[in-house]
Amino acid sequence: MPPSGTMDEIERLVTAYGNDVLRLATAILGSREMAEDVHQETFLRVCKAWGGFRGDASEKTWITGIAVNICRDMMRSAWKRRVTVSDEIVEAVPDTFSAKEMDRRMEHDDMMKALAKLTPDHREAVMLYYYQDLDVRQIAAIQKVPEGTVKSRLHKARSKLANLLGGEKHGRQMEIQ
Repeated sequence: MPPSGTMDEIERLVTAYGNDVLRLATAILGSREMAEDVHQETFLRVCKAWGGFRGDASEKTWITGIAVNICRDMMRSAWKRRVTVSDEIVEAVPDTFSAKEMDRRMEHDDMMKALAKLTPDHREAVMLYYYQDLDVRQIAAIQKVPEGTVKSRLHKARSKLANLLGGEKHGRQMEIQ
């Protein structure tokens, strides 16, 4: 039994947020293997700290914050500095398109490759906002920056993505999503 939470509670959290943590970590780190390590470490820390969870943020925001911090630690490691973000990011965020929509699949793959070219802070902000459905306030809490900084990161990321993807068409789509 975990020291600070019941097995049922921890299992519920892993079921509810485990896939999100795995996808987010893969997108940030560009490695499924590293993301699996982040997933395990995240829920180990959640298990140990569950009794101290005060509810200042939602469970999702709290768990996502733990995962992002672990990703940052891994990115700062000497090993990660020698490795570039790979094409594994393309598989990190599953598309929701049918097989008939190959053009949309190609756009999805192009978007994931473009995301890999963003700075870690910008990629993290985009992933949290568009793929984890967190709002600016929640992202600011996770990234430990002012809300204005998050808005700036999202704006710069959208602009960079529009350039990488061939113009305003994609930039406007990102604003609408």
